[in-house]
Amino acid sequence: MNQNDDTQSRSRLNQFALILVLLVVIACAAGWYFLVQNSDMAEPEPVTEVAPVTLPEEPLPVAPLPEPEPEVLPEADPVPSPEPESVPEPEPLPSLDNSDPFAQEQLQTIADGMQIDEALKPDNLVRRLTVFIDNLASGEVMRQQGPFEPLEQEFIALEVNNSLYLDPAGYRRYDKYADFIEQLDVETLYRTFERTEPLLESAYQELGYPAGQLRSALIDAIDLLLRAPEYEQPLLLESHSVNYRYADPQVEALPDAHKLMIRMGPDNTRKVKSFLRRFKELLEG
Repeated sequence: MNQNDDTQSRSRLNQFALILVLLVVIACAAGWYFLVQNSDMAEPEPVTEVAPVTLPEEPLPVAPLPEPEPEVLPEADPVPSPEPESVPEPEPLPSLDNSDPFAQEQLQTIADGMQIDEALKPDNLVRRLTVFIDNLASGEVMRQQGPFEPLEQEFIALEVNNSLYLDPAGYRRYDKYADFIEQLDVETLYRTFERTEPLLESAYQELGYPAGQLRSALIDAIDLLLRAPEYEQPLLLESHSVNYRYADPQVEALPDAHKLMIRMGPDNTRKVKSFLRRFKELLEG
């Protein structure tokens, strides 16, 4: 190889080396730009490990908070207690022998303006009422010794096709009694009964009963009246001597108190029963 060829070879080698150096520089510059200047691609900082916290085996002592001093309020002026209202003592009850004015007064309180004087006998009202309750509890109705005046109208029988029936027109004889009972204030009646009960008890003991039995006898009388049957149709009668009796043996065998309720008619009977139920609830308290 001649000198000229050697010189050309060195020249090409130098050019090649220069190009190689430039490529290395460009590559380093590009790497710095993308790896250092670009924040998204920046290398994360090393994480420092945190030492674990060790809790003490027993809680640390805590200084107690000072108790707040109670606020002292000024004493209020004492409020005087209201004096209890004086309840007037009830007047002492009269004796049985002198109880008619008292009984009349109590009945007027119950009636509240309704006229009942003509329906009651004027003497020995407490004793008469006690005897009436005693007999009523056993199913009997005492007419002569009871507290009520006898009815002015007589029993009415209705003849239809040669058969006798209990005339529904006869129910009207009892209208004033049933209406009077229906219009009574049951609370007022009970308070009056409580006020009069000692007198009634005394009269009941006169009949030979032990003390404290009057109320039970009154409840028994009410229960018996509440069991009275109600008939919507007129009942067939039979003529017996100067009186009548029911043709149905079961009706004829009923207690006298039940027969009284039947003669009042179903409407009047329901009025009386409604009141008796409410009064019984108060008696049983």
